[in-house]
Amino acid sequence: MPNQLVGIVFDMDGTLTRPNLDFKAMYQRCGVCTSKDLILEIEAMPAEERRRAWEIVDEMEEHAAQTAELMDGVVPLAQFLSSKSIPMALITRNSKASIATFHERLWRPNNLPELKPALCRAFKPTKPAPDALLHIAEQWGAPPHHLLMVGDSPSNDVVSGRRAGAMTALVDTGRRHFESVGGKTNLVGESQPDFHVCQPDELIDLLQTHFHI
Repeated sequence: MPNQLVGIVFDMDGTLTRPNLDFKAMYQRCGVCTSKDLILEIEAMPAEERRRAWEIVDEMEEHAAQTAELMDGVVPLAQFLSSKSIPMALITRNSKASIATFHERLWRPNNLPELKPALCRAFKPTKPAPDALLHIAEQWGAPPHHLLMVGDSPSNDVVSGRRAGAMTALVDTGRRHFESVGGKTNLVGESQPDFHVCQPDELIDLLQTHFHI
């Protein structure tokens, strides 16, 4: 029996937009080891060091937002969801300004309905904590297991979705996690999604097959 789908929650970078943010450079400029959680590490810095680090992050995110492009397949997927009156929301570890630029530059020009709620890193705790997703479920008046979390990060998006009790879909554009033949994966435990696609519009057939919409 198909699952009921109340709404879809998207990640932004690498999911709706092509990856164009040099995270390695961001970590280096902030003096944070790439194996650590950047946001948590910055928040633990002394006040002046923390201020400078956030200035670096804001500068790099703003440049990325101004040059970002939508991922192939995003517009057809969003149009399909809109035609089915399926609400769409956003959870990102980016800033509120980056979300505003995304809507202004890329979303509204394609006549797509605003993603809302659209939660930035100011909503704490950030992914992979489930709190933001649970907040959206509450806003929509839906149990989390009727939501689908879609993102490109197994450790943030998928883990967040699973911890919230939502269904999860991984956008694996570079086939970093799933083999093209046989669908074998190197992901285990909380980081293993319910579904995986190579680009966003592949979700259309998946949704029609597995969900009552």
